[in-house]
Amino acid sequence: TPSRAAFMTGRYPRTTKCRQNGQAMPANEKLVSRLFADAGYTCGLAGKLHLSTCDPRHCPDTERRIDDGYDVFHWSHAPDPDFPGNAYRRWLDERGQRYQTPAFRDSPHVCAGMPAEHHQTTWCAEMAIDFMRQQASGDQPWLFSVNIFDPHFPFDPPAAYLERYLDRLDAIPLPVYTPGELDNKPRYQQPPFRDRYHECGPHAFEQMSDADHRLVTAASWAMGDLIDEQVGRMLRCLEETGQRDDTIVIYMSDHGEMLGDHSIYLKGPYFYEPAVKVPLIVSWPGKMRPNRRSRALGELMDLAPTLL
Repeated sequence: TPSRAAFMTGRYPRTTKCRQNGQAMPANEKLVSRLFADAGYTCGLAGKLHLSTCDPRHCPDTERRIDDGYDVFHWSHAPDPDFPGNAYRRWLDERGQRYQTPAFRDSPHVCAGMPAEHHQTTWCAEMAIDFMRQQASGDQPWLFSVNIFDPHFPFDPPAAYLERYLDRLDAIPLPVYTPGELDNKPRYQQPPFRDRYHECGPHAFEQMSDADHRLVTAASWAMGDLIDEQVGRMLRCLEETGQRDDTIVIYMSDHGEMLGDHSIYLKGPYFYEPAVKVPLIVSWPGKMRPNRRSRALGELMDLAPTLL
């Protein structure tokens, strides 16, 4: 939530007042999607927003809508369809599919996710493609937020995608960790505080073997493989509908994943590169020079003012 509020407003958590997950965006904050909508854009979203309280015990249908500017709102906070308002859940129901993620080959650390054609990543792309095709016939400008949940805990790529890595698991690097390196670190980097996020599930570092670490990394990579495929589908849709040269595409994330580095899994209040150095790829054919890598310092707060 702090990250999402920051890149959707261009303002820091101290200003947006969103300092932890589940805090509501104050009414006086303006999202960039609201500003685009006010300027005549049709705005849409598929997937996560997470700028207000989101808990099925208190919000039985969906997270509380704020003045977000989205005309099209395919909301899915997470793949696990707990919420009746989870649009991904309704999409599965329409296809006669039941959401299930059993353990992958009896591993306590990795799940066999939904098949690619029924995965939440694919659903997000489908919603974006439907939106882009609808907009192609008009001349109104648009913005669409494709908020795929993955790569994220739980590690549940389609089984077929993870199986591609099984014959080369030994080549996957182990987490970067030196025994004793946490001795002088804040308590939030040490057990039990370190493992409080979802109680760390089964990802307590000291209890995992080298094979366990490598399998979790492979699962995270496999989730990325599916995302790559679906991003390719969305880009092809832009090409096929004649919108590619008139569309700015931004590929980024709200946070990273520690993947066992410094003995930490998932995420938390620490400033290590795996957690904070997320991708930022921007494409605009004919307007931005392609295949250029910048060493300039950038941050997610730069996105909203840059777009405006």
